Amino acid sequence: MDMKNIYRIILIIILCTGVLPVCAQGNYYAAMPDVTPPSPTSRVFQKFLGYPISHATGTIDISIPLYTVEAYGLSLPLTLKYHSSGVRVQDPVGVVGRNWALFPGFKISRTIMGKPDEVYPVADVSGNLSDNDYIYMSSSYSTDCDCWNKLGRIYPRMDGQYDIFQINMPGMNASFILQRVNGVDVVKQISDTPLKITPKLDNSANFISTRLYGFEVLDDKGIRYIFGEENPVHGFPHPQKFVELQSYGSCFCGWMLREIIFPGNEKISFTYQSVREDVPTFNNTISVLDKGESVGIAGCYHDDMINTATGSDSPFWRILGKDGYQKIEGNGPPYSYVNTSLVPDSIVMSNGWIDFEYAGNKLISFSVKQASTLVKKIQLIYDTFTGNLLKNVHISGEDDYKFTYKNENSLNDSSLGFDWWGFYNGAPRVWANLPNINLEIIKSVHSMNIPINQSIGKNANRIPNATYMDTYSLIEVTSPTKGKLKISYEPHQFTVKGKNLIGGGLRVKSTELYDPISARTIVKRYAYEDAHFMGNDYPDEKSLVTTRYICPLDNGSCRVRQRTLSVFSNFPNIRGNTNPVWYGKIIEDATDWQRVYQYGFLSDEYKTAHSDNLHPDFSLNHEYLISRMNRMLYPAPWLLSEDIYKREGNTYQRIEALVNTYEKSERELKGAIVFPYQFVLSGYSSCQFIEEILGCSYHNFCDIYGSPVKSYLYTLNTGYHRLKSTCKTTYQSSDSIVEKSVFAYDTERPYNIISKSSLCSGGAEQVERTYYSNNTIPDKESLTTSQRSAIQLLTSRNYLTTPVQQTMEKKDKRLYSVLRGYSSSLSSGMVVEDQYYCKGTDKYEKRISYNKYDIYGNPVYINKDGAEKVVYLWGYKGQYLLAEIKGATYEEVKKALMVDPASMSSCILPSIPLYLDMIDNLYKALPSALITSYTYHPLIGISGIISPNKAKTTFEYNSDSQLIRIKDTEGKTMEEYQYHFRP
Repeated sequence: MDMKNIYRIILIIILCTGVLPVCAQGNYYAAMPDVTPPSPTSRVFQKFLGYPISHATGTIDISIPLYTVEAYGLSLPLTLKYHSSGVRVQDPVGVVGRNWALFPGFKISRTIMGKPDEVYPVADVSGNLSDNDYIYMSSSYSTDCDCWNKLGRIYPRMDGQYDIFQINMPGMNASFILQRVNGVDVVKQISDTPLKITPKLDNSANFISTRLYGFEVLDDKGIRYIFGEENPVHGFPHPQKFVELQSYGSCFCGWMLREIIFPGNEKISFTYQSVREDVPTFNNTISVLDKGESVGIAGCYHDDMINTATGSDSPFWRILGKDGYQKIEGNGPPYSYVNTSLVPDSIVMSNGWIDFEYAGNKLISFSVKQASTLVKKIQLIYDTFTGNLLKNVHISGEDDYKFTYKNENSLNDSSLGFDWWGFYNGAPRVWANLPNINLEIIKSVHSMNIPINQSIGKNANRIPNATYMDTYSLIEVTSPTKGKLKISYEPHQFTVKGKNLIGGGLRVKSTELYDPISARTIVKRYAYEDAHFMGNDYPDEKSLVTTRYICPLDNGSCRVRQRTLSVFSNFPNIRGNTNPVWYGKIIEDATDWQRVYQYGFLSDEYKTAHSDNLHPDFSLNHEYLISRMNRMLYPAPWLLSEDIYKREGNTYQRIEALVNTYEKSERELKGAIVFPYQFVLSGYSSCQFIEEILGCSYHNFCDIYGSPVKSYLYTLNTGYHRLKSTCKTTYQSSDSIVEKSVFAYDTERPYNIISKSSLCSGGAEQVERTYYSNNTIPDKESLTTSQRSAIQLLTSRNYLTTPVQQTMEKKDKRLYSVLRGYSSSLSSGMVVEDQYYCKGTDKYEKRISYNKYDIYGNPVYINKDGAEKVVYLWGYKGQYLLAEIKGATYEEVKKALMVDPASMSSCILPSIPLYLDMIDNLYKALPSALITSYTYHPLIGISGIISPNKAKTTFEYNSDSQLIRIKDTEGKTMEEYQYHFRP
């Protein structure tokens, strides 16, 4: 999502606190566009979204599956993932170690751009906005604007930038914004999905106290995901349990998944605990204050800055000092600001739960339990040198996953210097981490401006160094069965303005995979071509300088220039949490084969921001801001082609080729990035500053100094980008086989494929068509009256991807059609009632009737082709099938059991033995029926099957819940399994 993934560490603009940035006397900061990132753990997850794992970004997939939560057809895999792009000093470490993340995130996170949009909706910047409107956008919110109250005015609420929200859950990743429509906040998805997302706001009468306290997400299967607090939040008297509060102020930036509610009203519940994370902030600055000038009526040269009436110095004189200019070092050495994240504490299911344990700020274990039984335990161990590197993952019943990192024991991260991006460069780390830069300083002496050249900085070496850039990067993974994966890296290489350069982190150069089964080592080497640097300029010391102006309101109309050297550039492509480079062509080479990949990508676009048009210093680089945000609509590179070659001697023979084409639709949303560039001197509150700027008081700031803000329009792209066609060619000795597929999509629901045409060499084209509830159903009249009515319920209940009819055609003639009739059940959602089939243009035949369901949506009685009757018995709250009974009616089974078969689904573990005895009696009570029964180890797997002839099959598992043996009725081993893990 990227997404507004422009993580520029805020050094002057502090959001959500009601404080307008004011340049305090003797303490000067670098001015940055105002972006409030989400919590540290959210930023770790967002790196995987904004910097996608792909050959095109030079990264590889490194995943460790730990456990999968399964319930009612839903799977939630818990997986450790590693990001191989390199380690930056300013990035959060996270709760599972540097560059690792435990997926899924179980949250909705937000990056606040400007101000929180539930309080300050984004203005229509395409209209006629005044200068004051842009000032409103730049100011932070405050409750003490007495000026507005005295004049009886309503404080204008507006923002220029859209906050970016992201959902991170398996199968439902989505990005969206909030829009104010007729006074109501609604969700606008950036790329269309079938999710229905509803925000929950308390709509406080005091707009400053408005809280976006939660979301409800309804998926296309009728499952509800509840994020955030249950009730509105007024103030913060107690720590919140399901929302993350940024330390920057009183705004929510994360909403944790509280419940998953299934159509049968069964739930998976989540709890969280707060973990403190110390995120390093490199906030040293050196500010040069010079070029004092008069604006309009007053003189501001050095000699004019003495109050002759009192003999005391004016505030303005104290800014420039006796030399007519000043150099001021701001803040102190690098420090860590305290921020907290909510992390999983427990996951509670109907048949068990998972407990998570933390020590300090790291996850050290989680346990899967069923009643009093420990099903699985995963332990995580970290290095003792830095405490931030994941070294071992122990899964009960196995040996460990072991991880090795570059320079993990030989280099002290606190003493290492770093480059422009924050990657280690091997240089000694100096205090302040600031390089030197030469500036022309204009000093004010005796009513004259005199230029002098002077160097500022602390001699920090910030040049990228390939030798040290991979410091603390993962270089070896050993699996529990001694398989090994070795990784080597190299810096990104690209061309900017005709120069060949390196930087921006790492790309994978080669991998070595040792397979303990075959005792072979497979080596893959990667070559990258067609590099695209995602920015306008390569960073250097000039890009670390920003220019702003200070205007002491109590001193008439005077102004001084402030140029500030900061540790990191505010270029969005440098400071951001996104990939700095992508490659259009990648060659993957192994001993016996070669693959050539071609990719496309649409990165964000940037433009020059002329922040200093008063006295531009042309020796410095311009500042850059985003002009077109593409990566939210195009979150990852897309594969254009893949060619596979087989090595034959010294040459390669192509054996397969794949070509993909895509289509897109873009809808533009306009916004404005606004930031102050002229500031008042200390002594004025944020509200007083607004009063001066907007003319509430007698003198108008803007009349004297001009607008104190700069505004730049940008575009946020929404819409869709999707696969249009694939063409696969398989090459044989003297021939080739071509298989082509072309996809067409629904106009109203652009995520639904409504037709797929397939053509193979020498054959006729086949077309598979799919019709959904919003389409005209060709054979709708073959459904019953109630089933026709249920089609609209599919739409109203958000079953937007559920097919009603599917047909297959060849040479414009129908081969067959499948038609489904649905029924609405308040307890189990929308379910299939009848499935019909017709061949060609024949009359439809009812093939399967689903006569009865349990409350969990499981079929308990079906009829096949009007003859075969099947009863299903479920247990463990609908989680597991206990028996299949063929050749008996529902009433016959009910009579034999002496209970309603559908009611058995609600049974839980203590009742299971009783129900199993009842099922065993069915063999006697229904001798002509074919009965197959099943037993289970809950949360592990099936433990036994008894077939209709009473033959018994037994399944045995190891301590890690893995199937190791299958035995027959006599206890003889039929199958045996051994596991060899490959990283």
